[in-house]
This record gives sequence, structure tokens and C-alpha cells, in this order.
Amino acid sequence: MSEVTVEVAGRAYRLGCGEGEEQHLTALATVLDTEARALVRQFGQMPEGRLLLMTALMISDRLAETEARRADAEARLAEAEKIADKRGQPADMFGPEREESLTRRINLLVEKIEGAAGNSGSGPSGG
Repeated sequence: MSEVTVEVAGRAYRLGCGEGEEQHLTALATVLDTEARALVRQFGQMPEGRLLLMTALMISDRLAETEARRADAEARLAEAEKIADKRGQPADMFGPEREESLTRRINLLVEKIEGAAGNSGSGPSGG
């Protein structure tokens, strides 16, 4: 088990953590410290317990907003997937019927191009 010392709102705290988790714990404490210092700037000094409670509530509010956005994004993604399913899978776009239709169209275009190329050589300037 490791120990790390973090600072929140000007006060040092010594915390235990698992091996290799020191950097992550320090980063989390930095988020907490940033929020706590912002509250002190906004409302002035307050008892430590109240400051940490208000900080936790601010971070919890941000987390709740993030979770709501994630749920909304998941719902929109599910709806988009339903719409895509109704339109058919991409593999269906090139099924045998579609392939046959495209082949006919390509052959017609080839005939038109060949016909146009053949006509251009027999005009008044061709001979």
C-alpha cells in the first residue's frame, strides 16, 4: 500500500492508496482543490466540513449533468440505429437485384459512350 499527500483548499491530507494509483489520486485531489478554491473565492472562508460538503455537491452536480447527457446521447444513438435498421443494412444495398440493376445501367452507359465515340470519327472532319 502506498501513501500520497494531497492538498485541498490549502490543507494537506495524507491518504493511503494502492500501488500505482498515486498519480490518479493526486489528479482527483487536484479537481477537488480547484473546486474548493473557487468556492472560497466566491463565498469566502468557511468551516472545513462545510467547504468539503459544498465542493462535493458541486462536483456531484457536474456528474449528474454528465450522466444525463450520456443517457440522452445513448437514447439518440439507439433511435439512429433503429432508423438505420429500417433502411436496411449496408450489405442489403448490393444484393443480387441491386447488382443486376446497376449492371444494366452500366452496360447502357458503355453502349452510349461507345456509340458517341464511334460517331465522332465519322463526322465531316473525320475523312
